[in-house]
Amino acid sequence: MAATGNRTTEGVSPETIKLWGGALCLDFANSVDWSPAGEPLASATDALSSPRALARWGRRLGVARGRRLPAVDDAELAAALALRLVVHRIFSALAEGGRPAPGDVEALARDHAAATEAGRLAAAGDGAWRLQWPAADPRGIRFAVAVDAVALLADAARLARVHRCPGPDCGWLFLDTSGRRRWCSMATCGSRVKMRRLYQRRRAGVRRSPVAALPGHDRLAVGDAQQGAVAAVVDLHPHEVALDADRRR
Repeated sequence: MAATGNRTTEGVSPETIKLWGGALCLDFANSVDWSPAGEPLASATDALSSPRALARWGRRLGVARGRRLPAVDDAELAAALALRLVVHRIFSALAEGGRPAPGDVEALARDHAAATEAGRLAAAGDGAWRLQWPAADPRGIRFAVAVDAVALLADAARLARVHRCPGPDCGWLFLDTSGRRRWCSMATCGSRVKMRRLYQRRRAGVRRSPVAALPGHDRLAVGDAQQGAVAAVVDLHPHEVALDADRRR
């Protein structure tokens, strides 16, 4: 189990990372946790920590086709992570009512142009026609994300529903299809913030209660008993609650 700031996380991988974005490009941005400043957090939260991890993520999302994983190398991983940063910055800016930086839009446009040039339009299994790339092309995952991001930018109705989770050190992006969703998940960030507020209220209650009149060691013991369970939840990684729930199933 690795620690990042005041959080802990384990088991983050292309196969276990939550897919809560509602769009391919948003799930790609959500393959790592983000600081309030919009920087990717420590590698312990990153599902795309190696070239092979990127290929595995593409296989899970259905954009890496073929019997064998594409031979992604370090250069392609670097290009994909650069696109991930651009996608996160663009949609974070829009979610917060701003405009994306021109340089980020230009970077996305370059990847989209390369994807269009390298791809061919083909019928998909669901009857739709989409751009596809050779199964062995290691750029295919990045190209699919770029095409999906431009498609989302072109869809005003869906674009207006893009939100950024306000949970501490989360920054995940998602489509709010219900019109009532605030968090990436109520089971993780929403629950953690609520538990933090409860913890703070209980601490304030302990300070105001008759327990304060007890001798020092007794007062600390009672305070610990009231606060301990809540504090344990408050210190969880934003997405670890979901991982714990999965392990209990």
